Amino acid sequence: MTDREQIETKVKALWDARLKEDVDGTLKDVADDAVFEINARGTGVPGLSAPVVGKPAIGEALRELFAIWDFKDWRAIDFLIDGEAAMVRWSAKVVCTPTGKSDTFDCYDLIRFRDGKIVDYRQATDTAMLMRLAAT
Repeated sequence: MTDREQIETKVKALWDARLKEDVDGTLKDVADDAVFEINARGTGVPGLSAPVVGKPAIGEALRELFAIWDFKDWRAIDFLIDGEAAMVRWSAKVVCTPTGKSDTFDCYDLIRFRDGKIVDYRQATDTAMLMRLAAT
């Protein structure tokens, strides 16, 4: 079982790597059969519009994410831990690099662990704001 300290450490390490756009570092504690989803429907990014399964597919989705969206000033606000499940509420300035538009987002991640690895990662955000930033 993954304890609270391990969960916080792994989530912070994932975000540290993600902010550096380091795909391998972001995937370090992700299980081979993991599911990854960001509710970014309507932004025109296929890998961010539906769940992706498995490390290779998640890596591709991350590359798409990094090519279009830049996260600055990320900070965790709350960690809620229940067994091997976590909810992380966070805030960041998000920039859509093709349009140059940005805004501050308040989001949450729902993360499940199994044997110390992330097996399910769902990110919820304001899709209307994402679509506004992506609009040319």
